[in-house]
Amino acid sequence: MSKRDAYTITASRSDGWWALTVSGPGLKRSYHTQVKRLEQAEEMARDLVATMLDVDVSEIDAGFELTVADDEVATELEATLVTRLAATLVKQKAAEATQATAADLARRGYVHRDIGYLLGMSHQAVGKLLNEVERGTAASADDAGTRSQALSSLKDMFDRLAMTHDTEALLKSYLLDAAEGDPMDLKLDRLRALGERLRHRRRRRLTGA
Repeated sequence: MSKRDAYTITASRSDGWWALTVSGPGLKRSYHTQVKRLEQAEEMARDLVATMLDVDVSEIDAGFELTVADDEVATELEATLVTRLAATLVKQKAAEATQATAADLARRGYVHRDIGYLLGMSHQAVGKLLNEVERGTAASADDAGTRSQALSSLKDMFDRLAMTHDTEALLKSYLLDAAEGDPMDLKLDRLRALGERLRHRRRRRLTGA
């Protein structure tokens, strides 16, 4: 998995506009621009980076991480995002556990109606789950290497983070499965950026800086 460049966008309110400060690899310093809406921030920042690096915007294959300059707001937003993503992960893990249990009961000779009764679901839903298990057996073997690499990267990161137990537990829950549909490298980039910001903020609180 190749590592993409990552740029930081810091946004602050300014007379009905959002003032953006963009920094990252290849830039000699932080640069400033503005947008009317935050949804326009990444496109504007990408254009700015392309201009500063004197390349076509299509050549900028990088991630852009936006944070709000107000520390109180940023902390509240991050906590909410992590909680929502953790909830998504719990839902997914519950589905995986149900599927695994249904498959195990089927191997033990339980019929679909009995499995459905024990798991509180219809026998038709059980049949669908078991069909998915059958189709997914080969795919899971292919995904094992990618997942192992991702878990290793996460472990290295959390070994370096100095956070409260609750925050660390939430972050550990966050990444691999929570942002559904995101590519693995994007998930890793998002967690690394979030973890780094939380670590930096905690260090500032401890030092009073």
